Amino acid sequence: MRVTLKYFGLLAEITHCPEESLELKADVTTLLGLKSAIENRFPAFQKTVYSIALNRSLCNDEVALKEADVIAFLPPFAGG
Repeated sequence: MRVTLKYFGLLAEITHCPEESLELKADVTTLLGLKSAIENRFPAFQKTVYSIALNRSLCNDEVALKEADVIAFLPPFAGG
């Protein structure tokens, strides 16, 4: 299944790209599986606090992924 990954802030600096299209391995079926795959690919993610949005909605790690999903990796927000 092919998905689009978007990285923001420090996360885009770690990956050296703000967006990519990625063909997921058959065993990556949830956000948790994707998170693990990304942390293996980019070890600096393991030491970074971030949230994940699936199709513009924050959700838990157990949500199933499907073809053409857009997953955003978001750094902590600050402001007031």
